[in-house]
Amino acid sequence: MENGKQETKVEANEKPVPDAVDEKKIDNVETTNENDKETKSEENKVEDVSPELMEKIQQQIEFYFGDINMQRDKFLIEQTKLDDGWVPMAVMLNFKMLASLTKDIPTILKTIETSDLIEISEDRKKIRRRPDKPLPIYDEEYRKSQTARTVYVKGFPLKDIGIQDLKDFFKDLEPIENIVMRKYKDSDKQMHFKGSIFVQFKTLDDAKAFLARESLKYNGVELIKMFSEEHALSKAKEREESKRKSDSKGKKNNKKADENEETEEPSSDDVDLPKGSVLKFTGASEETYWEELKTSLIDLGAEVAYVDYKPGQTEGWIRLQGTNAAQSILDKMTDKKIKIDDTEVTFEKLEGEEETTYLKKVKRDMASRKQKATKSKRGRGKKGRGGFQHGKKRAGSPARDSPPAKKASN
Repeated sequence: MENGKQETKVEANEKPVPDAVDEKKIDNVETTNENDKETKSEENKVEDVSPELMEKIQQQIEFYFGDINMQRDKFLIEQTKLDDGWVPMAVMLNFKMLASLTKDIPTILKTIETSDLIEISEDRKKIRRRPDKPLPIYDEEYRKSQTARTVYVKGFPLKDIGIQDLKDFFKDLEPIENIVMRKYKDSDKQMHFKGSIFVQFKTLDDAKAFLARESLKYNGVELIKMFSEEHALSKAKEREESKRKSDSKGKKNNKKADENEETEEPSSDDVDLPKGSVLKFTGASEETYWEELKTSLIDLGAEVAYVDYKPGQTEGWIRLQGTNAAQSILDKMTDKKIKIDDTEVTFEKLEGEEETTYLKKVKRDMASRKQKATKSKRGRGKKGRGGFQHGKKRAGSPARDSPPAKKASN
């Protein structure tokens, strides 16, 4: 045999013969083992990096395997199914954010040796989330708890700010799980930061503690902060006010209508909805908000009538103004997709029986809401038999198919 390793393997399968040992072969074996140790030592050598960078690397790894990312990261979820949760380090380097911090595997492994969430395989080639730290059950109750501890924060600069800057800002505040930078797309399909974010805290108490801070500034600018649900209600009131003003303009000729006249309860046939105007979307994430979906379509020139979507769902529907309006908007997309933050949302136009079924459902829902509004007015003891005030519209009912008010979105 030419080298010590091969010689050792052969001899290991034979009975040792002490009197026939070749001193040169022993020297070769020992030398080879020393070389192996030196090579192994080089492979495990950790880069000379700052404690700050070490902390960022650990946080990034823990984010990948954390509750938020493992709820939606299809690629990583599939990888964890292949080998009892273990993911090769070679695969981990495919993640851009981690690779931007370091591509040195020994350094990455060094940073997570003290992690309470991540464990390293014996051969130091794979990592996984600790089995004693199981993922939560992603049901409706969990989604509601996520929403409850999410805060809307506004007042950040529109330029020269990134996700790492925001992470650094929140590092010394209450513990957080995730940050979503709210963005919009301009006419050239370039993404721009809105200056506002959604921050999900680890617990509801953490979120309350953050909001209880009397003053919080970023680069000298006082930040506006509120629960995300409060922000959503505020925006809903703004939209309702805009709709009310728009409706009142279209009803000037009806002001002399007799308020004492019995109002006929509408049926689903009273509503005429345009065909070829419904887009169905899939691939939404927990961090996808309907305002972002609407804004993204408006940026493409769409006139949005209504967004049929509830937070936490992966799919929904958007009705546009005008017959056959959906196709022209699809044509402006790349592969029928729009990227909202880190999520790619896919769109398709409803056609045929699927479109007919959906529009019938919309008509029934609209008629039902109007009927409930009518009955509610009657129950309040208003003047007249019907007690229904013409020109009024119940808050929360679907928008009419008229152009939306041109108002900037926060």
